[in-house]
Amino acid sequence: MKKIFLLYSMFVFALLAHGQSKLIIKDSLLYTHTDLLTTKSFSVLSLIDTGCSLCVIDSTFAKDTIGLIIEEQERVSVNTKSNRMSICIVDSIRFCGKIYRKVYCIVADLKGTFQRFAPDFILGADILRDRPLKFDCSSLIVEPVKTHRKEGTVLKWKSSDAYSNIPVGYMVFETKIQGESVCFVFDTGSRNNKLPNNIHMEPSGLLQKESADINHQLATQQLRLYKNVKFQIGKQTFTLDFLEGKKEYGLLGLGFLGGRSFILNYGEKTLEILPF
Repeated sequence: MKKIFLLYSMFVFALLAHGQSKLIIKDSLLYTHTDLLTTKSFSVLSLIDTGCSLCVIDSTFAKDTIGLIIEEQERVSVNTKSNRMSICIVDSIRFCGKIYRKVYCIVADLKGTFQRFAPDFILGADILRDRPLKFDCSSLIVEPVKTHRKEGTVLKWKSSDAYSNIPVGYMVFETKIQGESVCFVFDTGSRNNKLPNNIHMEPSGLLQKESADINHQLATQQLRLYKNVKFQIGKQTFTLDFLEGKKEYGLLGLGFLGGRSFILNYGEKTLEILPF
């Protein structure tokens, strides 16, 4: 047992030394271990969520485990143009070998809402946008990228600032499905691909599926299923299965990538899908 622990500790140290973090893929979602530094250091399994503009911490974990001071609700721009939410400040967060200080975090009842799928911490776009990141889904490592020769499929996105009905901080891909204009956002916090709620298509059938979002508790719902839907982003054609969505824009989850690694670059507004 001591030998196993020593080997694991050496592995973690090697990752930190190279500015890398270990990736964990579970339930079609991406996780990594993030260090939250207050008066003590806490290693937290964190959800990597491109669909959340700010970091989010579970309320019970924040108060009872870390002992953070939760401030009164204030108006915050996160996944809506304006909302009142509780906030806190985490002294430091260490991710991919870099320390981010005085990180502004939303406090939410993640455990009560998402139940067994709930993380203690969500790593949002405010951290992910800091530098280009490579998510290697084969070696299960996420690491910063300085310069590299683009060898994969490069998809350009548009900022959600140009759209009145899409939340702040989202990366937007425009396409057409059966002649209808559709906007998709790439959301690694979504377990499923979802169509906009206003698209005119006949479903392939119905599916019982557990679903939740920050405003609705996890529950089993009967949702319309759309199979083998074709669409194009840039010159790349995709064929995916979708569930019905509740918003005016669709969601592309991790399954959209077909298990391939990718590079996320907020500065260039590109998602590069790497070859196997």
